[in-house]
Amino acid sequence: MIKNTFLFVPRISEKTEENFWKKGILSWQDLKRNSTTLSKIKRELLFNYVTEAENALSNRNASFFINNLPQKEYWRLYDEFRDQTLFLDIETTGTSLYYDKITLIGTFDGREYRVFVRDNNFLDFADYLRNYELVITFNGKLFDIPFIKKEFPGIRIPPIHIDLRYLLRSLGITGSLKQIEEKLGIKRPRELQKMRGRDAAVLWNKFIRGDDEALEKLIVYNFHDTVNLQPIMHFCYNTKVRRLVSKMNHRFYQLTLFENEKGRIFQFKTMISRSSIENDPLNLNMPKITLRVTNGLLNVYLNNEALITVDRNRIKKINIKIEDIIQEINHNRDPVAVGIDLSGSERRNSGICILKGKKAFLDVAKTDEEIVFKTIDANPSIVSIDSPLSLPRGRCCPEDTCDCRKYGITRECERILKRRGINVYPCLIKSMQKLTMRGIKLSKLFEEKGYEVIESYPGAAQDILGLPRKKINLEELEAELRDMGIKIQAKRKTITHDEIDALTSALVGYFYLAGKYEAIGNADEGYLIIPELKMD
Repeated sequence: MIKNTFLFVPRISEKTEENFWKKGILSWQDLKRNSTTLSKIKRELLFNYVTEAENALSNRNASFFINNLPQKEYWRLYDEFRDQTLFLDIETTGTSLYYDKITLIGTFDGREYRVFVRDNNFLDFADYLRNYELVITFNGKLFDIPFIKKEFPGIRIPPIHIDLRYLLRSLGITGSLKQIEEKLGIKRPRELQKMRGRDAAVLWNKFIRGDDEALEKLIVYNFHDTVNLQPIMHFCYNTKVRRLVSKMNHRFYQLTLFENEKGRIFQFKTMISRSSIENDPLNLNMPKITLRVTNGLLNVYLNNEALITVDRNRIKKINIKIEDIIQEINHNRDPVAVGIDLSGSERRNSGICILKGKKAFLDVAKTDEEIVFKTIDANPSIVSIDSPLSLPRGRCCPEDTCDCRKYGITRECERILKRRGINVYPCLIKSMQKLTMRGIKLSKLFEEKGYEVIESYPGAAQDILGLPRKKINLEELEAELRDMGIKIQAKRKTITHDEIDALTSALVGYFYLAGKYEAIGNADEGYLIIPELKMD
C-alpha cells in the first residue's frame, strides 16, 4: 500500500490525495501514466518525490520514508519491509524506567522466535537488531523502546517503528494486549490467560532464587506476547487496506489491484487474514518449552529445538540481608523500628510491625490509642508510617471551600515518584484525605513524646528493592522478605497484606537508621524516605 500513497510529498494532505484518487491517480504508476490534470509545478514535485520513493524501496532505504511519511502511515511499509520486520516484547523487574531492568527480550521475525536473557546472551541483542529495518511492538513507544535504550546506550533501533497500541486505536480498538487478543479471537493457553507483566516479574524473582519452572513459564508467557503481535499486525493491515479501497471506490483500482498486479496484494491479504504461523511446521502457535539441566546449566528447548542455555549463577541480583543492614546501624543492642501501615479509619485494621533485630513481630490495631500503646511499648529508635505526613506547600487543610485549595493536592515527593515511574496517589485526592489527616495527627503525637518519625511508602520501597507488591503476589512478597533473613512472627495463622506492608515500612526504618536512604521532597512539605541501593 505504500505505492498507493502520496502523503510523503510536501503539501500533499489526505484530502489532496483523495482528489488524486477521484482523477484516477491511484498509484505511483498511475501518476506517470495519467498526470495531465495536474499543474506543471505539482506534477514535477510529485514526479521528483515518487522517483526518490521508488529508489528508496529499491535500495531498502527506510530513512526516506521516516523523514517524509507521517508516522501514522508507517503501517503501509509493512508489506515492502516484511522480510526485515521484527516483532519484539520485553519483560522487566517492574514498570519504573528509573529503578527497574529488563530481564529478557523476546523477538519473532515471522519464522523464528529468539530470546535474550539478562547476563547470559543479553548483549547479543544489539547486534541482532541491526538486521532489521522495521520493529513492531505493543506500547513500545512508552515502555519497550525506552527500556532498551536505557540498557543499550547508543543502540541502533530499526528506523521504522509501528506501535500496535496506536495503530489499533486509529481503528477504534483499545485495551490491553490480552483484551485485544480476546477481541480478535487470538487464543492463549489457559494457564497464561490471567498473567500480566507484574506476574512476569514475580516469575523472574522465583527463577533467580532457584525455581527452574518459573523460567519455563516466563519464556512461554513472553513467547505469546511476542508472536501474537504478528496476527494483530495482519488484522490492522487488512483493515486499513479495506478502508482505503472503499475510499478509492474506483473500478480502475480493482483492475490494477487484482489483474495488473497479478493478484499480489490480494494474495497477501488472503495470506495475512489468518496468522501465518497457524500452519507452521514448528507449531509456533502452541509452543512446548522444556528445560534440561546439564552441569548446572539450564538448556531451554522450543519444540525440541535448542533455544538458549542459561547460567543462573551469572545473573546479578539485588542481594539484601537484614544482618548486613543491622551491622551498618552499629547499635550496641538490636535496633528497633516500628512500621505502621495506617488505614484511613479507626473502623479498619492498621498493620503494625515491631522489627527488633532480625525478628519481625506482626500485629494489627484499629484505634489511634491502640497504635500509640503498641508503638510506645516497643520503645523504638524510629517510627515509620505508611501515610502522607504533611500537606502540599500552601495548604492548611483538605477542604475544597478553603482559599488554600489553589495550591493543589500533590506534594513534591509524589511528583518525584511519578516521574520515576512509581505509582502513587496525591495526598489530598478525595480517597486519601482521611488517611493523610490521620497520619499527620499520629506523627505529631509521636514527635511530642520524643520519637523520631519518618514517612514511608511500602509500594515504592518494594519496587526499589525488587520485591513484588502485595497486590501482585502477597505470598511471594512474604517469601522474599524471609529470604532477607527476617524471622516473621505473627499472632494469626494467615498474615494480612496490612502486616506485610507494615513490615516493609519498618524495613525502611532500618535503611534510614543505617544511612542508606534517599529523602525526597522539600523542607516545607517534609520528606518521604525510600531505600537507596548502590550496587557494584
